[in-house]
Amino acid sequence: MNDTSFDLIVLICRKKGGNMRVTSSLQKIDSVMLSNYILKHYGPMSHLKLQKLLFYCDAYHLSYFDKELISDKFEAWVHGPVSRKVFDSLKDKSLLYSDIEYINNGEDVDKEFTSLSSLQQELLKDILSNLSTWTGTELEASTHSEKPWLEARIGYGEADRCHVLISKDTTRVFYKKDLHG
Repeated sequence: MNDTSFDLIVLICRKKGGNMRVTSSLQKIDSVMLSNYILKHYGPMSHLKLQKLLFYCDAYHLSYFDKELISDKFEAWVHGPVSRKVFDSLKDKSLLYSDIEYINNGEDVDKEFTSLSSLQQELLKDILSNLSTWTGTELEASTHSEKPWLEARIGYGEADRCHVLISKDTTRVFYKKDLHG
């Protein structure tokens, strides 16, 4: 992630009081529901971009609250972190760079999102409003320069298939270190 955007997210987290560790009211959200929420509120986007936004939502949530937002583990694919669950839910509907549109399947994605604490919602909205302005390719390049993805890809060539899981602990530590200096 470039320094300007990362600095903005650091400021957002610090504005919210740093790592408040208020964990009793924290909820997890299903990754497919979160991806539908993102599509509904941030418009059509490529599968590539959606996967990176999901990763950053989970990564910043993990570093800020010390708790994961979604249960999915991200795999270190060639084009960056991928939630297999979300990939499987969309693989018949999209290609890597083609836009996916929100389709209402009778699920109330807003209700699911509002089940998160107000602090969780605010953090996610801040992250998404900042990073949703990036292209999928920019987000991919950002993840490719960061330790969580790089560490999981050790021993793999640039174009090699890789299904190694990105460590949530490495992700938490990497982003937390930058949030708290």
